Amino acid sequence: MKNTRYILFLVLLLFIIPSHAQHRNDQIIFKAMQDELKRNLDQLSLPDVEKPFFISYSIGAIRQYEMQGVLGAITKINNQPEQMIGSVNVLLGDYTRTSDSKYQGRYKRTIMPAEADYDLIRQCLWLGTDVAFKDASKELAAKLTARQKEISTPEEARLTDLVKIQPVEKIIVPEKPFVVNEEQWKANLRTLSSIFGKYPELYNSSVTIKGMDMEVYLSTTEGTRVKQPVRYICLQAEASTRTGDGIQIKDSYSAIANIPEQLPDMNELKIKITEFAESLTKLRNAEPVTQFYCGPVLFEDGAAAAILQKNLLTQNGLFAYRKPEDRFTAVQNKVKPINSRINMKIIDNRITVKSYSDLDQYNGKPLYGAYSIDAEGVVPPKELTLVEHGIFKKMLNGRVPGLNCEETTGSSKYYAYPREILYTTAPGTLHISADKGAKPEMLKKQLIKIAKEDGLSYAYIVRSIDPTASVIYRVDVKDGKETLMRSADISSVELKNLRRLAGISAKEKVTEFMLDDYVLTSMIYPSALLVEDVEINKTTVTKESAPVLQFPLSEKVDK
Repeated sequence: MKNTRYILFLVLLLFIIPSHAQHRNDQIIFKAMQDELKRNLDQLSLPDVEKPFFISYSIGAIRQYEMQGVLGAITKINNQPEQMIGSVNVLLGDYTRTSDSKYQGRYKRTIMPAEADYDLIRQCLWLGTDVAFKDASKELAAKLTARQKEISTPEEARLTDLVKIQPVEKIIVPEKPFVVNEEQWKANLRTLSSIFGKYPELYNSSVTIKGMDMEVYLSTTEGTRVKQPVRYICLQAEASTRTGDGIQIKDSYSAIANIPEQLPDMNELKIKITEFAESLTKLRNAEPVTQFYCGPVLFEDGAAAAILQKNLLTQNGLFAYRKPEDRFTAVQNKVKPINSRINMKIIDNRITVKSYSDLDQYNGKPLYGAYSIDAEGVVPPKELTLVEHGIFKKMLNGRVPGLNCEETTGSSKYYAYPREILYTTAPGTLHISADKGAKPEMLKKQLIKIAKEDGLSYAYIVRSIDPTASVIYRVDVKDGKETLMRSADISSVELKNLRRLAGISAKEKVTEFMLDDYVLTSMIYPSALLVEDVEINKTTVTKESAPVLQFPLSEKVDK
């Protein structure tokens, strides 16, 4: 039955792959994977060692792109030709008890050839499988010993180790190609990076475009065979400046999308980078925070997004967590999961949180985190309610069961990482919505009202959070005047601080970011959160001695 399904799968490739060369590569890769899977599942064995019950192979065909411009000149071009990477997962035991004791979504990396050669791919998979099998046998023995010592709680010990799924056969062909016009982007980077030449107070400036176009092939002994794209493109501008009192401030602006043509056009990029340069210059000249403050703070825009991302999109938040049974890994993981709080209040009652898998736009804005099948071959639900009116309902999870999350939600997403194939828990889009939200201008009035009631002469609005470049405004309670401040140490806003918010914005914003630095994720969120009892103090940043000579552009301006 599996062989019949595999033949039909190869026939399907003939109809949906437009390029003859690409179709041939796909056939070679899938056939090499399938043949080596069958051979190893049937024959792989050692005396006194369990045979594998599950093997999966992942192969990624990767193209990387990176170009950088500095002050109107191209300083880096690193566009790498296609290369291949691979990973092997071998599990001993059964679905109830597997040899995996780390639960990290990271398997045995294996070297792959530079092109799709059947014999070389099988050789690489054979070598990787041999190492993975021997490692799995040792890991299983250590895991059984650990369970005898009752390192896990009884609830954890009763969990199965892998969720059974129905096999899936799917080829996902991107609607648009990933095209980097090198000559055009050279010209773009020269133009964009030259903008910083007008700001002599800024140095170490650059504009970089960096991205990756990867096609991942997954084949398992369960019968799953999937090919899907993993891609991103990021344009980033960064610069540094030094304040009069010797504190270095470094900041950046970035735009992220799936493919280059989805980035903002040149006119918008010029405006954004100019605004970024002007904001950093103003921050350099801003007054430093010198007094301790404890009171209401209005977090807007990027600051609100950062708080919600930090508290919800982690294993300390809405991601399921399975405690590793490998002692070393367990010690390394500093996780305090909230899985025991299912059906309890974890956030303000006005907030509902949903996860969308394949939603690709919202109110006319594109969402680049969308996906239709996860990294373990699971088709995810299109929509899941994780928090309903403040009550914790569900967690996102892969195939490893966790406490109060024993089924998969199809939420394992590949890293856009060029050295090995990894995946982690992540949504396509996280939508944090608020009932009875207020208009942004009303939140500022509420901020001032609370500050007055607390006997304060001023309050704060924070618009971005950064170790050295937080954008923070002191608000005079008498007239509402805002004064830009710098060098502020803002106390961490934890999930417990979000249980009762003094105000939430009705206005929503969309942000795209790389979760864990490598997973393209979208988030729809309230544009402002009013939080009480936030501490702000002067920062303790080490001051740097000024260079002996001025920045060359400064001398040009002086003349």
